[in-house]
Amino acid sequence: MRSNQHTDAPASARVTVSAGRRERSKEAKQARIFAAAAELFAEHGYASVTTQQIAERADVANGTLFRYASTKAELLLMVCNDDFRRNLDLGRVSVSADESTATEPARRILTLLTPLIEAGRRGDANTAAYQREILFGEPSERYRAEALVLVADLQNAIAGILSAASAYTSPAAGAPTAARDPTLAARAVSNVLHLELARAALSGTPFTDFIAVLASQIELITRGFLAPGPPG
Repeated sequence: MRSNQHTDAPASARVTVSAGRRERSKEAKQARIFAAAAELFAEHGYASVTTQQIAERADVANGTLFRYASTKAELLLMVCNDDFRRNLDLGRVSVSADESTATEPARRILTLLTPLIEAGRRGDANTAAYQREILFGEPSERYRAEALVLVADLQNAIAGILSAASAYTSPAAGAPTAARDPTLAARAVSNVLHLELARAALSGTPFTDFIAVLASQIELITRGFLAPGPPG
């Protein structure tokens, strides 16, 4: 009579399966924490939300939450970075579909920024806190580093628009190179955006007034960038 034999899976396969389950569990917890933080910040504003509330909604222990983000500020950065990334992508798509020419850089830049602006003004209190964390947060924070990369991506996109516009004009002979450095002009536009968003969030500036002020400053920067330099 032949007996049935049971062969266990190799130890290496069991370790792989176990590691895979742990990774899926980790990803699921992070997704719940992210969703809970996003919902609570949107419902009540950053200042009114506690990490305990986020942990309870995510159905995780406080200690577990802090393994994914060490502070409430990091949770805000995590949530807002995702919005920043998504809306910057939307802005790039809008610029690609924009029928204005490269000779209209101020309009194209505003088109790029519009999704970021609209998202930011929907939650002024959260936006003000996010801008503060980008500017003054702890350098070692992982999500602040991600935010700074996104800011650099935005500046590169603006610089690309300015570079395309500069191809239509020539600087005066002897004009300093810095006068036509798109990275410096792009940084100026980005800085204006962040500061005006923070200012509007704190003061409650009406959206149409905010857009008018921002558009005027972008126009000023782009005109300065494209203006012929002084003769050598």
